[in-house]
Amino acid sequence: MTETPEKGVITITHTRAEGTILTGSSKGDGIFEIVRGHNFWFSRNVDGLFLKRSRDREAQTWRINAAAEALRAAGHEVTVEIDEDTRRSFAEAEADREERAAERADRFGDRAGRAAASADARRAAADQLSKRFEFGQPILVGHHSEGRARRDAARIDANMRASFEDRDRAGYWSNRAQASESYTQHRNDPYRTLRRLEKLRADLRAQERHLAAATAAGRDGARHARLIEEMTEEITHWEDVVEKAKAEGVKVWGPEDFTAGDFVRTGGSWHEVIRVNSKTLSIAWNLRLAPKQVMTREDATVPGYRLGTFTVDYTTVRGRCPGEVMRAFLADGKVPGTKTAHEASEKLPADAVRAAEAAKPKAKKRSDPKIPKRVRVECAPDRTAATLTFLTGRSQPHKDFEPVTLTPPEGEKFTETIWANTLRTAAAQYLAERGFRFREAGWSGESIQGASRAIEEIPAAEPAPEAVEDKKRAEQAPAVEGQSVPAETCPMCHSGQWNPQVRVCGHCHHNPAATPTPAPAPAAGAQDWQEGMAMVFIVSKNTRRARKRALWAMTRREAQAVCGDSRTSGRSYMLTWSDRPGDEGTDWEWVPDNGSLDPVLEDLGITPRREWTAAREAVAAATA
Repeated sequence: MTETPEKGVITITHTRAEGTILTGSSKGDGIFEIVRGHNFWFSRNVDGLFLKRSRDREAQTWRINAAAEALRAAGHEVTVEIDEDTRRSFAEAEADREERAAERADRFGDRAGRAAASADARRAAADQLSKRFEFGQPILVGHHSEGRARRDAARIDANMRASFEDRDRAGYWSNRAQASESYTQHRNDPYRTLRRLEKLRADLRAQERHLAAATAAGRDGARHARLIEEMTEEITHWEDVVEKAKAEGVKVWGPEDFTAGDFVRTGGSWHEVIRVNSKTLSIAWNLRLAPKQVMTREDATVPGYRLGTFTVDYTTVRGRCPGEVMRAFLADGKVPGTKTAHEASEKLPADAVRAAEAAKPKAKKRSDPKIPKRVRVECAPDRTAATLTFLTGRSQPHKDFEPVTLTPPEGEKFTETIWANTLRTAAAQYLAERGFRFREAGWSGESIQGASRAIEEIPAAEPAPEAVEDKKRAEQAPAVEGQSVPAETCPMCHSGQWNPQVRVCGHCHHNPAATPTPAPAPAAGAQDWQEGMAMVFIVSKNTRRARKRALWAMTRREAQAVCGDSRTSGRSYMLTWSDRPGDEGTDWEWVPDNGSLDPVLEDLGITPRREWTAAREAVAAATA
């Protein structure tokens, strides 16, 4: 008969230096079975049971008290002793952790070696036994060798399975050994340390607030003061680690190292910097193109949507390349290497780029407060109407523009989302009537709650970019003595290469005095088709637009004459026509007529129209 062991006094002590240890227990007395549910365990290095993850930390009083109550309920006498003041310095504790990691690496390495040797031995034994079957000898049923052959086959199977298990065990312990070996390296990694410092400083500020609140309320703040002292010591230790890494040549990036337009290397790719923040960088980002070697602002700008950005922490930065250097490489179809980018960054630091930008004269942009900057579209719940409100730059209702009600075409309804063509087209048509259009930036929000989008005035004329550059060069060119400066510019492209004497443009070849091209006579049987309506558009090779730009509505015969005239086309623009233009606001939109082609229309005897629907009705009435 087994005697019940005598129940003695159990002592649970806690110090910062040793952790929480339970003493007074011996093997088989049932103590371990009671306290294991409260995270107590045993170790060859501890005299007694210990509480996991309790060393160099505050006492986990809820676990200690729960374990003590469970032991008392089992009839044991329990004494609890807690000492929060006896502790090791953080540097001593960190050195001990690194030493134990090195010991684990050696121990796990030995286990991996033994498992690998066992796997090799098992495989060799299986290979030795299988030699009798290497020529395909089958088991002879009924022969005296059948029993031995089946036993050998079973031993081969057992050895092979054991070899596989030992090989898996060797891999497991090898990974554990490798992790222990890299513990110190990962622990002292400067970038990880910077992220750790960020959290520690936040915790320190929180404890300082708690201490101030406890002091103001007359409560005991000893615990907060103790934690503040420990956190301050830990922060000092990790700051020394970072400074040591800097001294060894590790680059710690910050906001002073970047400016908008630079390229940052993070995640194995280059991204253009959109904004420089105090703790993060806002980079160009397009999920559909990722991963991409170089992500530029253009890559992250999708027509009709906002510029896509993403934030990255400075601790994830691994390189910088000035914007002009990167774009020079991209123009050649190349991507700079890390070494080349580093050299370029040293030659052209962010401070120099910012200084150069600051030195450039900047014109003050003053927007007219009387002009609305945005519109908000709200769809009624019944979807039979929508409200369009003009907004100021601060997204407040504009006092000079009353909200208007938009209605769908007869027999149709709006939808709950602004992305549908019906509501979006109605808003675009109304804005065009008021002289406005949507900007490239996309919508924000949903129409049923109020979607908003930036707008701008439709300019009176939109010359081609080449014409604008020629005009600027002509205005900035110094006057040469004896050379007459043209007093006029081209009425078509506004270029400074206009010759007023012969009235010919050297840039777009506009020649108002040229002989008009007569309209072709309609072929027999084609009279009705020639008198059908067509839309004349202006197109430019330097302009990419979502909708075509409509100038006039006229007959097909007149459109052929206008578009075929040499005076209506230039180096970068031309006129074209279509008798199936599509839907207004979706496929095309009216643009202002600056009158530069009035002489051509007068010579050809054409009176254009500016109403597509009215023009079609007029033709239908005339041919009825």
